[in-house]
Amino acid sequence: MQTRKCLFIACLSVLLAGCEKDIDIDYHTADPLYVVEAHLSQSTTSVKVSTTQDMTDNDNDKGLTTATVYISSGDSLRYKLIHRGKGIYYTSFGGKAGTTYDLSVEVDGHHFTASSTMQDRPQMNSFRFVWQKFMSERILFGDLKLQDIPGKTNYYFMHLYRNGIGYRWAVMTDKANPGAELQQLFSCMREGTSDSDALQDGDRIHLVVRAIDRAAYDYLYSMQVMDGNGTNPLTNFSGGCLGYFSAYHEITHDVIFHFSDVEEEE
Repeated sequence: MQTRKCLFIACLSVLLAGCEKDIDIDYHTADPLYVVEAHLSQSTTSVKVSTTQDMTDNDNDKGLTTATVYISSGDSLRYKLIHRGKGIYYTSFGGKAGTTYDLSVEVDGHHFTASSTMQDRPQMNSFRFVWQKFMSERILFGDLKLQDIPGKTNYYFMHLYRNGIGYRWAVMTDKANPGAELQQLFSCMREGTSDSDALQDGDRIHLVVRAIDRAAYDYLYSMQVMDGNGTNPLTNFSGGCLGYFSAYHEITHDVIFHFSDVEEEE
């Protein structure tokens, strides 16, 4: 029992100090570099091509409009993405589980490439809000439980949105408990707090769960710790750019938050 308590305290410390906000990547570089952030879901492909921003530069829009972007798989499939503004390139092409896709980006005489394999559909068992007691405080958690995909090592990305704005996110692997039910706790607030980050009755909660490949997991995990060591997150692109390409299967869940629906757990 004492070991479980110590483990809970350690995990809680990580949760409270973890990725609490929207994904806002502050790349560590003085000289501008190219950045490619690419997403291939079961229904669409979206790629943002931009540059890093110098600390003294007040121009927040670094999207590049002159890139040529292709998504392909083997020799039989190749789609050109259309620029939709602010450096975002798009196609309605969606991926299939088990297929590896190749991304090609050409911009200003530079050529960047990356590959990613579409994963199987993740399965959510439950999502709830629960009060848990820790020392003399009660803490509100978003409690997500997933049924792990059997037969292989899996990686997951989970993102909570509050009223359309990124609120909490995390990545998780099943290596410690393969094939079983997996749990992710999002620390939301301490009881009695009233700052702007605390949940309010009527908040619209949108949950996104993605099954991702190892390269995307490594990138997102490294992003969690990059502020602490002054480095950039790992990239799966060749050619010298920052960013990542992730082919994933995604599910979503929506709920309206009410304090009266929060469960109690000792």
